[in-house]
Amino acid sequence: MVNWQDLEHLGFPPYTAKSIIRQGKAFMVQQGYEFYQGKRVSVIPLKAVKSVIGDIELSSETEE
Repeated sequence: MVNWQDLEHLGFPPYTAKSIIRQGKAFMVQQGYEFYQGKRVSVIPLKAVKSVIGDIELSSETEE
């Protein structure tokens, strides 16, 4: 699971990190996971992040 702070630690600016989370949540909703429609949900699976930014190598600290 990944949150916007994890993305910031990887070097993304704050607005970009939050935008990736928003887009990842939309991806998960499209996949049928209605849970991610909630406003207070702030973590998404790594596969949702990869669907937004591509298949880049993320540190093992984030993947745990």
